[in-house]
Amino acid sequence: MKNILVLLAILVSPVFLTAQDEQIEAGASPLEALRAAAVDQEADFDAAYTAAEAAGVKASVLLESKVVNLLGSSDLQAVLNLIPEMEASADEFVIGQGGFFSTRNQVHGLIENLKALRANEAGDMEGFEHHSKEGFWKSPEVSNMFGMARLIQDHHEKAAQKEAMKNLRIPMDLEIQSVDGSMTTLAKASQGQKAILLDFWASWCGPCIQLMPELKKKADTLPVQGIFVAGMNTDRSDQLRHAREVQEKHGMDMPWLIEPEASPFSRALAINSIPRMILLTPEGEVLYNGHPMDPELTKTLASLGVNL
Repeated sequence: MKNILVLLAILVSPVFLTAQDEQIEAGASPLEALRAAAVDQEADFDAAYTAAEAAGVKASVLLESKVVNLLGSSDLQAVLNLIPEMEASADEFVIGQGGFFSTRNQVHGLIENLKALRANEAGDMEGFEHHSKEGFWKSPEVSNMFGMARLIQDHHEKAAQKEAMKNLRIPMDLEIQSVDGSMTTLAKASQGQKAILLDFWASWCGPCIQLMPELKKKADTLPVQGIFVAGMNTDRSDQLRHAREVQEKHGMDMPWLIEPEASPFSRALAINSIPRMILLTPEGEVLYNGHPMDPELTKTLASLGVNL
């Protein structure tokens, strides 16, 4: 969730915050203390919540305070878990002066955006499209603060990439240098395996290096399930030296390849950012082209009977 403090600034008006400060100074009631604690991450929200609950504060007020507090703490998963309760109580949330939200549409827009995020996490693109549209119509400012435009753009880029990969066949007989100086081909190196998993990386790519332990896990667990796993270095200079240094430093005891100088694989696969992981059939058909940690990779491997 992006820039959650800005999101809170949108939802919680300055008039509300000023009123809360005045109430605290004057000696707040349980309700006033609850609302103040909801927007103050240094306050003891749990204690304020318990006191307000004991004082008989309405359940809808308790809920909206909890939602705002969790948004402020960036605990998105906890907020997502509250969607059913929010839907049931949304029309009871206090609107305007004395409440957190300035319009009813803001409340429903927040719920729709949360449902869109949950659908996106689950890979439910139909649900993601529906709820992101509804969320933007009801509250574009909330949609913007959740970064929905970026998520939608990512979805379209993935769809376009998947379409472009449909008829592509990677040359499996192209000679590739291994880090030990020998030459091989993907067909020769992966002979007898049911798929090939290639990790495209470079020594200057911080995220690539950070994910080396994850790559190592894949190399330790997937070959016995019929998946050939290899690293593919894409440095533009001193490739062999860089590849050896990273291999030794991170203990990458696995096939460690050097992409040919003309970058034939990166060009064919339209790799414009790394880290990038590619899953191929033995015939060179592209089954997956994306980030190494994308859940879609796990799903694609599962379709081959492989468990990460």
